[in-house]
Amino acid sequence: MSDAGEGEHWSMPSARIEVLRILLIERRRQANLTQAQLAERLGDGWHQSTVASVESGSRKIDVLELLKIAEVLEFDPADLLKTLSTVRDD
Repeated sequence: MSDAGEGEHWSMPSARIEVLRILLIERRRQANLTQAQLAERLGDGWHQSTVASVESGSRKIDVLELLKIAEVLEFDPADLLKTLSTVRDD
């Protein structure tokens, strides 16, 4: 597995990135986990700084990473994607 810290960065801000960022922070807080605890549960390649980069919106995540985060935080990723699909990104 590649290092989770090697993800691509967003080229420009968008409303969807902001909503994704906020939703992921909310889910982590609802699970009563710190960024470091989430990184530990996500496993190899994940560090507190990686989680912080995702939550700040500076690091992209791929669909497999999103599924892993959803699994660890125990939320339905389909609900998150449904919410994101309603956000206009003009």
